[in-house]
Amino acid sequence: MAHSLIIGGTKGLGRVVAQQFASRGDTVSVLGRSDCNIADLEIGNIKGFKADISQKELLLETLEKIINTQGTINYCVFLQRYRGKEDEWEGELQTTLTATKNIIDYLTPHFSEEGDKGIVTVSSVFARYVGEGQLASYHVAKAGLDQLMRFYAVNLAKKGIRANGITPFTFLKEESKSFYLSNEPLLKLYEKIVPLKRMPTTEDSANIISFLCSPLATFITGQNILVDGGLSLIWPETLARSLENV
Repeated sequence: MAHSLIIGGTKGLGRVVAQQFASRGDTVSVLGRSDCNIADLEIGNIKGFKADISQKELLLETLEKIINTQGTINYCVFLQRYRGKEDEWEGELQTTLTATKNIIDYLTPHFSEEGDKGIVTVSSVFARYVGEGQLASYHVAKAGLDQLMRFYAVNLAKKGIRANGITPFTFLKEESKSFYLSNEPLLKLYEKIVPLKRMPTTEDSANIISFLCSPLATFITGQNILVDGGLSLIWPETLARSLENV
């Protein structure tokens, strides 16, 4: 039985990933800054752990507890987000980059000696594009996360540990689904610009993560998969002309 650790798995995509992994039979550990109401997940083999991952000493103590109680690791998925109100630059880099590095460095000798092993990071389209709604710190941190993933893909390969990432497009999740479903013009816009003619769902991204954290992906490492229905394939000028009918 595989042991999967989900960093930031109490809400949104992380919660769906935890449910999927548990449904397939994994022992699942969820590490979050807020309490994880395991009863709401309705699956018995998920255990929640609480820690502020920006506090290194507390983080390492919690990781040690997870290993001691749940066993060695097969898969680790990083979905954490900075939600603080302090210095956003320091906070974003600490949460997205430093904490990820600290966790991987600690876990490396605690991966299972047998079976498939892998790491998945969840990035953003703002790692490669500049967009509205996010500060410079978010753009830079996500770009750094992609490179950090590639670094570990190379340097952990000799230990049989794969590292990959996914980049989701704006997707329908439980917390924001009602907003999008009640906004017909916005839904129709996504249908028009996305080649696959719909907005993605949380499950679309969770399915890719589940694949990357399985023996089905045993020879895939250092890759970032865009979950965007083909939108990134369209040249911006072509898209703009289509929207403006010019």
